[in-house]
Amino acid sequence: MVNKFGSLSLQGKSIGKLTFAGRNLVGANADVAVAMLNVNNTLNTENVTPQAGFDFSMAFGTPLKLIDAKIIAGTARSNQRNGARVATKTGTLLPMSDAKTDTLPEEEYDAVFVSGKDKTPHGRVRSADAFDSHDLVLFRVTPNYKTDNRGEVARDDYDEPIISNYQFNFIQQSKSGDVGNDDNIVRILVDPAESERLQAGLKPGDKLVPQGLKFAFAGNDATDWTVYADTLVALDEKATEKPASNQNKATTTQADKAKG
Repeated sequence: MVNKFGSLSLQGKSIGKLTFAGRNLVGANADVAVAMLNVNNTLNTENVTPQAGFDFSMAFGTPLKLIDAKIIAGTARSNQRNGARVATKTGTLLPMSDAKTDTLPEEEYDAVFVSGKDKTPHGRVRSADAFDSHDLVLFRVTPNYKTDNRGEVARDDYDEPIISNYQFNFIQQSKSGDVGNDDNIVRILVDPAESERLQAGLKPGDKLVPQGLKFAFAGNDATDWTVYADTLVALDEKATEKPASNQNKATTTQADKAKG
């Protein structure tokens, strides 16, 4: 499977201000209790599977903080028949007064978790849980074409197919040669203009480091994850910005919006 990553560590505080809304049962058999949380005092909610012993009887609106969270693939009752998966969140929910914080240092959360065509940010995640960004060896670049509402390739005024992005396909060097590993391919999508600039002179075997990583949950038969990057730089080329600082400038999360 392409982009088979398992789970990604999620920085709870980057989601925004969380308040308890209630308890719900989810999962294929409706047997998983989750805490429903309002985000930033809006009608947007997040479902989190909390730690054992979590007090679901607390009052509506109780402020909470989420630490040591992860995003994993789960199955919902509504789509269990067709095998589709959904992104589920787990973690430890604590009172705001609790002194405990994430086990991982803040700088480890160097990528953004997004959703939708507009790549709406929903928090920061740890890219190292998916792959080592310095371990990627390029072997193929292909375009993805925009489709219309009939599922056919969309064309411009000159009847040329419209490219939505390019997929850069990598082998993870550390796993190369492992015949028992069928999950070695990392696919990263880059916008057309930047992709066309990058492709000049590229060849199979080039080692590229993604900058400005974003992860979206796909949950289909081909892959669980879609990965985007602002750009790619050669491994031996000194990047002008670290990935984390690059993404901090480019992306505003719900938590950032709450501060405004």
